[in-house]
Amino acid sequence: MPTLPKSKLIPALFVVAALLSLPAAANATLAYNTNIFHPHIWVSKNDDGKGAKAIGAGSNAKVSPDGSLVAFEREPSNGKGPEMRLYDVATGKTKTLFSPWRESYTFAWSPDSSMVAALRGGELGKRTLAVIDVETGKQTKVATGYFNGVSFSPNNKEVVFGLEGSESVYPPKTNVIRDPVTGGPTSPLTHDGISGWPLWGPKGQIVFVKQLNAKQRQYGPKNDLFLMNANGKGVKRLTHTKVDPLTAGLFPVAWSASGNQLLTNFGGQDTQYAVTVNPKTGAEKNLSPGNSETGFVGVSLTPDGKTVRGYLGGFEGPGSQLKIASVPYKGGNAKTLVNGGFSPSWGG
Repeated sequence: MPTLPKSKLIPALFVVAALLSLPAAANATLAYNTNIFHPHIWVSKNDDGKGAKAIGAGSNAKVSPDGSLVAFEREPSNGKGPEMRLYDVATGKTKTLFSPWRESYTFAWSPDSSMVAALRGGELGKRTLAVIDVETGKQTKVATGYFNGVSFSPNNKEVVFGLEGSESVYPPKTNVIRDPVTGGPTSPLTHDGISGWPLWGPKGQIVFVKQLNAKQRQYGPKNDLFLMNANGKGVKRLTHTKVDPLTAGLFPVAWSASGNQLLTNFGGQDTQYAVTVNPKTGAEKNLSPGNSETGFVGVSLTPDGKTVRGYLGGFEGPGSQLKIASVPYKGGNAKTLVNGGFSPSWGG
């Protein structure tokens, strides 16, 4: 897709996707950015952002499921590459977990908040997917290659991820892989070369993307969502989304605690907006009808699945348009929570 360079489009989409996968609770910890040119991170012990405290320069905050920790990215002054910093909400202390942290949009917290999955490596070339114990800092290598999406199993024992063979071909061949957090032999769940961006659900089901019709479409394949069991069996097509030229389609973002609600974002060139998907029927609802560029971008669901949390204003400003907000899952007007905020994350 020449007009949709991966270096710009895919990272932009997965800054959001990396904030995904686990439902946020009422009175959850909220972390977010302000100032798109000199980003700083703010943390609030309230899910509506009240009483937020600035914790310093950084970006791409990701709150742990229990709300006690905030992982975020910071560029050090020594030029050694981006650091993953860890902020303790209770004590206000911050420590460096590891460096260099690459492609921070490919990230996940374990459901029990004890581990993170993230990429490390040099500025160019293949990455290493590692599982890191946030208390001890111990890193366990899972796989090496080019990745799209990562998610923990509900029991914290395994991860599932999209693994690409090469970055030199578009669209790259990609498959969904499962692996224990302790490392060991990988278990491919798909073999078709068009599957990736998996998100493990609370009932054990995995929603993932298949990139379809690459040869028929002028600017690249379209995304549709599929479901499968944790062993790769029982594959079922979920969506039949209309995807116009220069857009990619749906990417999974978050499950509700019950597994009865599913949040996605529709992405493409100058396009990003939240879409809810019925996990049983595949029915879709656009939460920003008529506004594909600066509309509502979904980040998480409340545990009951009744509310979608995210932000308004697009990725590239202006800052005056950026607002952290919530929208009813069934659709409706956005409720502004924080003016001037973006890239929010909830947990707890």
